[in-house]
Amino acid sequence: MGRQYSTAYFEKLDLLEILYAGQAALKETLPTHNASKNYLERFEQIEAAIAKLNKEIRILELNIIQSVDIE
Repeated sequence: MGRQYSTAYFEKLDLLEILYAGQAALKETLPTHNASKNYLERFEQIEAAIAKLNKEIRILELNIIQSVDIE
């Protein structure tokens, strides 16, 4: 079971890396003022996805630690 958690953990870390890269790229293209509504919405969506993914990663970390303690 620990391996399943480990695999999911690293998959989520890879996804998090992609989201951060997308966020950085979007931030670079954002106009300094009067950003369009679409840009701001997309940026907020990425931030929300990052926050959700970080929570999921923390849960997986706890599960991995618990599975190691049990074994």
